[in-house]
Amino acid sequence: MPPTATQGENLRRLRDSPVCIICGRPGEAATIARALGIENQVFQGHEVAQVDSAHTFYYGEFDLASGEKLGYVLTSSTRQGIQSFTVHAALLFHILRPRFVIHAGVCAGFKDAQKTISLGDVVFGENAVNLEEGKFKKSDSGDIVFIPDYNIVSVRAGDMQAFADDGVRKNYHYGDFISGSAVRGDAQMIFTNIRQQMKRNSIAVDMEASAFLELCQHFFKDSACLGVVKGISDFGDEFKGDDPDVKKKALENTAVALQQWITTRISRIYWDPDYSKEPAAEIVPGYYDNFVRRVLDNVNQGLPVSKKIKHDEHPKALLQNQPSTVLDGKKMAGFKIVLPKDNQPRQYSTLGPISAVCKKYGIIEVEVGGDHGKRGLYHARGYLIDFPRTVNRYADTFDATYQVKVFGELLKKKEYFDSSSDSVKATVCSWDEFIAWLEIPDALNGLEVEVTKLQNGDLNGNNMSRSRPTATKSRSMSRLRGMFLRPKVAA
Repeated sequence: MPPTATQGENLRRLRDSPVCIICGRPGEAATIARALGIENQVFQGHEVAQVDSAHTFYYGEFDLASGEKLGYVLTSSTRQGIQSFTVHAALLFHILRPRFVIHAGVCAGFKDAQKTISLGDVVFGENAVNLEEGKFKKSDSGDIVFIPDYNIVSVRAGDMQAFADDGVRKNYHYGDFISGSAVRGDAQMIFTNIRQQMKRNSIAVDMEASAFLELCQHFFKDSACLGVVKGISDFGDEFKGDDPDVKKKALENTAVALQQWITTRISRIYWDPDYSKEPAAEIVPGYYDNFVRRVLDNVNQGLPVSKKIKHDEHPKALLQNQPSTVLDGKKMAGFKIVLPKDNQPRQYSTLGPISAVCKKYGIIEVEVGGDHGKRGLYHARGYLIDFPRTVNRYADTFDATYQVKVFGELLKKKEYFDSSSDSVKATVCSWDEFIAWLEIPDALNGLEVEVTKLQNGDLNGNNMSRSRPTATKSRSMSRLRGMFLRPKVAA
């Protein structure tokens, strides 16, 4: 059964969050969510397109120093264990496409002689080793012995060590993780062996860190992985589990540490949304290069804009290939690309809505270009217009409206949409914006065209764009807009 629109919207909500926090167990995610105050901001797996119904997703926002909001998703593997975690995390990374990922939860801590590490403290790490990689071999005495083949997995999470060891937060520690496939009651022996053989700063034992960091190396650039943050719930000894409140406290401390570390590491939003993996990204180059660019190349070269002659109206003229020129391409005020109403691509599945609006507002069909490169489009009030019906191919997708949005956003990045260009420019507008523009009285709409010309040159068509506008000219344009181009006020 295909996903519903609601499931698609929920997936989009999660994908719009740049940060994904992933835990090893559902219970860990639930406790951290309560500590962050987002326990009621939740989607169950069956409410989200493409994911396993057993997953749970919490979502929220962190306040950044810049004043911006940073969205994040908190989720987990559906089952504890290095194997289950690896599979589930890989699938979630592929589906959610987060920009940053971080692994959180609880671990067993190193019981050092100085007692500098306590229950409830938080460990920050960028390195891990899988305890159980290697082979079993029969010794000369006949005993089966394990020959380890340790592989250190590392990422660069940023200034994590400086953050954890700054001396301000006494319960934060920077160190390395040792991962295995089972809960251990002999953690201190493991620490002794690993610390002596290879990793002197190993201070935490868990079941997922090495797998998580390995996945990060595969899925992300180094800057996208924010490392591992885990609270110490026990020391992996005979006293493990004696105090049930210790684990809860460790997870609550982990929640605080996550917020502090993430907002320190990401102090502002410095990136644009990445639309490159969206289906709509595939059609933008073709539409722009084969249509928009060709139309505006022709217009800017001075080729005429001709009224499209219909066979039933002028059959002889059509046969003689003699279209009547109605407009001078050099005097075009711009090129409007009109998206379907409410970004619903199905609106463009037929010509009905387009024909209706053309008839109501006197929009005419025109052609631009020579005999072998003509492009058909529309014209009204000094502007060329197109209704990109190519977006209709996404009408049956679960996030159809989002794909139309992506189509428009990617178009805006193309050359002819650049506001600094001296040529006739293209703009993307919504259906409602387009209708509102059409309903401006003709006289005022003509003034809008003249103001546009005044911005780019004088009213006689002389290019003045290289001259810096004077303060008087800027004030004049502001007055004109204020007097005549105010939006309508509902009665």
